[in-house]
This record gives sequence, C-alpha cells and structure tokens, in this order.
Amino acid sequence: MRIVITGTPGTGKTRIARLLAKRTGWPLVEIKEFVNANKLFKKEKGTKAVDVAALGKRLRPALARSRDYIVEGHLACEVRIPADFVFVLRTHPEKLRARLAKRRYAKKKLDENLEAEMLDYCVQRVLKEYRAEPLELDTTRRSVPQCAAEILRAIKHKKKKLDSVDYSGELKKHLRLRT
Repeated sequence: MRIVITGTPGTGKTRIARLLAKRTGWPLVEIKEFVNANKLFKKEKGTKAVDVAALGKRLRPALARSRDYIVEGHLACEVRIPADFVFVLRTHPEKLRARLAKRRYAKKKLDENLEAEMLDYCVQRVLKEYRAEPLELDTTRRSVPQCAAEILRAIKHKKKKLDSVDYSGELKKHLRLRT
C-alpha cells in the first residue's frame, strides 16, 4: 500500500505517520529527512529553500521499486508521488497557532501557515498535483492513535471521504488579529 500524508506544519503528520509505520511495518519516508540527506536546497532571496523540482526527481525513483510505503511531509502536496491514498491532515487554526507558537515559529511563518490551513492550500495542491480528491482528516480533537486508526480504517474500507473541513470562516478573524 502506498500512502501519502500531507498537511500544513503542526497538523500531526510526522507523529501519525511514525505510528502507522510501526503498526503496519511499511517503510516511512519523511520528506524533511529525505531533503536534508540529499541536500535538495536552492538559494532563494538570500535564504535556503527546498528545491521542489529536485525533490520530485529524486523521490519518485527512490520509491519506484517499493510496493508499500508511507511518505509524510507538508511538501508531499507539491510533488506527485505514486499513491493509493493521499491524506491531508487538518487542524483548527486556533489549535494550530498554539502548536506552531510552541515550536517558536516566527510571526510571519506562523501567519503564512495559518492562512494556508484556512485557505485549504494542501487540499488544493493535492487536487492539482494528484488529480484526485484527498481524504481530509481533522486532527484537532483526535489523539495520534485515534488518527492512525482512522487512516487504517479508511484504507481497509477503501473510503473515498473522511472529514469535511472548512476553516475559511476563521480567515476574517485572523486577518483582524494581524493588523
């Protein structure tokens, strides 16, 4: 089974994917680790950024011989990876704000990620890159084991839909807080 788990930073991707890998025995590819190990960076406006094109060119061949894997990372929505299921993890912006603040995200980065969540950025990217509807899973009130169980149930029952998530209504409130 080929599983892709994506979503904005702070939605629980890594912890959930690690638990899934442990429960299933499927190899886990953490995109962040893959990028670092393969030095897939480019200079962008004086800073180091992930070279998404290079990521796709290196990651797809690395997975080509595998029948089972879990790939996780927020950049998984930017690169089409062969997948049987694509999950987009979602978290309410208030909870997401607390998680990202705990990680000491700079205000600009925190705001960008909150806005991405409110505007369904990862869902829209999956629709474009994978040409398929992802399964959205709201992690706001679920524990890591509950999320992993939901994903395994979705796979077992070949579900086409999980949660309906729409945080666009939070955008107005967020923009007022920014000013």
